[in-house]
Amino acid sequence: MAFVIQMPKLGHTMTEGTVIQWHKQAGDKIREGESVMTVETDKAQVEIEAPNAGVLGKQIAAEGVVVAVGGALGVIVAEGEAVPAQFENIASPANAAPVPSANSTSSIVKAAQPRGASKRVIASPRAKRLATERGIDIATLTGSGPDGMITEDDVKAAKPAPAATAASNGDGGALTPSHREKLTRIQAVGARNLAASWNSIPHFVQMVRVDMSRALAARKALNQNGTQVSVTDVILAATVRALKENPHVNASYVDGERLIYESVGLGVAVDTPEGLIVPVVHDADRLDITSLSGKVAELAERARNRQLRPTDLEGATFTVSNLGAYGIENGTPVIFAPQMALMFVGAIRDQVLAIEGKPEVRPAMNISIAYDHRGIDGASASRFTTRVKALLEAGDFGASDKAADAIAARPREVSVEAIGDSLRTKVAHGSLSWQLSAEDASGADPVTAFLGALGSCLLMSLRVAARARKLEVGRASIVARSNEKGHVKEIEVELKIESAASDEQLHRLIEVAERGCHIRNLVRDDVSFNLKVERVS
Repeated sequence: MAFVIQMPKLGHTMTEGTVIQWHKQAGDKIREGESVMTVETDKAQVEIEAPNAGVLGKQIAAEGVVVAVGGALGVIVAEGEAVPAQFENIASPANAAPVPSANSTSSIVKAAQPRGASKRVIASPRAKRLATERGIDIATLTGSGPDGMITEDDVKAAKPAPAATAASNGDGGALTPSHREKLTRIQAVGARNLAASWNSIPHFVQMVRVDMSRALAARKALNQNGTQVSVTDVILAATVRALKENPHVNASYVDGERLIYESVGLGVAVDTPEGLIVPVVHDADRLDITSLSGKVAELAERARNRQLRPTDLEGATFTVSNLGAYGIENGTPVIFAPQMALMFVGAIRDQVLAIEGKPEVRPAMNISIAYDHRGIDGASASRFTTRVKALLEAGDFGASDKAADAIAARPREVSVEAIGDSLRTKVAHGSLSWQLSAEDASGADPVTAFLGALGSCLLMSLRVAARARKLEVGRASIVARSNEKGHVKEIEVELKIESAASDEQLHRLIEVAERGCHIRNLVRDDVSFNLKVERVS
C-alpha cells in the first residue's frame, strides 16, 4: 500500500519547508526510520525519516522546492508494487494540482508554489549558495546534472557578472552594491519572526553587572576535581535555578493568557554557518551542572553538523544568548515569541568594583534580560534578574546532592580570641572550640593546625577525584611535617594509600587531588613542598 511522505510541521511558526537534499533515489529500498531526505525549516535543517519500510516509488518534490506543511514530498511503495497512477501523475509542487487521496494514513495538502522567478531553476543547494556568493544569476546557466540540474561545477565554470558601475557626474553617482547575498532560509524566517516579535511585544530590558569572582572560583574547583564545565554552563545552571524560583518568568504569552510551565525548556543560542539556531535542553531543571554541560555541548555539536532532530528545536520556555566569547559586553535582546523573556550575556572583563567601600579589580560581566510587559511587570522581572545575579555572585549553581547542600550551607567562619597576654588563642566554629599555643609544647600551634588542615584537604580531594574517575581507593592516611622552629621553610607529606589502580592512574589521581586542594594552593612558592606516596595492602 502506497504511503505518502509529507512535509511535517516542525514548529508552531512553521508553514512551509524547503527540500534541501534527497538521500534516496526512486527505486531505492528504505528501512523504517531511515533518513530519506533533508529539509530546511525556519529554524534548522532536519532529516526526514521514512515512516514505513519499502521502496521509494517517486520523488514528488525536487531539491530546492518550497513545500507547504502537509504537502507531498515523495511516495513509498511495497517492494514489487508499482506507483499508483494518481501519484504517477503528480508533478513537482512547482505546478502541482491538489493531490488526490490514496489508501494511506496521511491526507495530502497541495504544496506551496516556489518563490522566485516564473522560470523554474533546478539547481543543487550548494550551486545556489555559490552562485549567490559570486553574484551569478543562476537562471542564466545551463545545467550538466541529471534532468538539466545546475551543479556546483557549473557555477564554478561560469564567469561572475561584472559589478554594476555607478554613473558619475559632478555630483557623484548612485550607490550600487558590489553583489547581492540571499539570506539562508533560517536567516530569512528568523528575521521575519524576530521582526514580528519586536513589533508585537512591548519589550523592556533590565541590565545588571555581575561580580563573577566566586563563580569562576567555583568552576575552577569543579574542574580540578574531574568535572569539566564552561563559564556558559555555570551561567545556564544559575539561570535554571532562578527560573524554578520565579515560575512566572518560565512562561509564554498566548492569546491574552500567561502559560506557566513546571519544567524548564532552556533554549541556548548557537551560531552556525546557516545562521542562529536555538536548540532546547528539555527538563533542564532536572539536570545537575555536569549533565547540563554535556547536553548543551551535544546539542551545539549537532546543530553545527545539521543533525538536530525536530524535537531538539521545540519546547523552549526561556532562551539564553551568550556573546561573551565574541568580546561583546552589552546588548539589547529580542524575545523569541511566545516566550516571555530572553537573557543576553556579555564578556567577562576585569572591572573596578566597590567592595565594602573600597575599590577592587574583579572579573565582572553584564547581563541584559528582555521581558514581555504584557505578562511580566517590572517588579516581578527584577526579582528574577537580581536572583540570577545573586546566584552567580555566590557561586551557587543549585547542587542537588543533599550532602553538597549541607556543606554549602555551613559557614566557613571561625572566631579567634587571645587568652590573656599569652601566646595562646581560643578558636571556635559553631559549637566546636579548640586552643592553639605557641608556648606550650603539649598543644598544637598554628603551623601544626595548618598541617592538619592540609592533610585533611588532600585526603578529601583524593576521595572526590577517585569517585569522579570511578577508581576504588581503600585506606588512606597522611603524615605531614614541617621544620620545627622559625618560619615555615619546608613541608613534607607522606601519603599511604590502598588502591588497585595502576601506577599511572594513581599518579594522575594524586596530581588532580593536589590541584583540587585549596589548602595546598595556600602554600607559598618559596616553601619547599615534597609529597611522597606509598602503596599499602
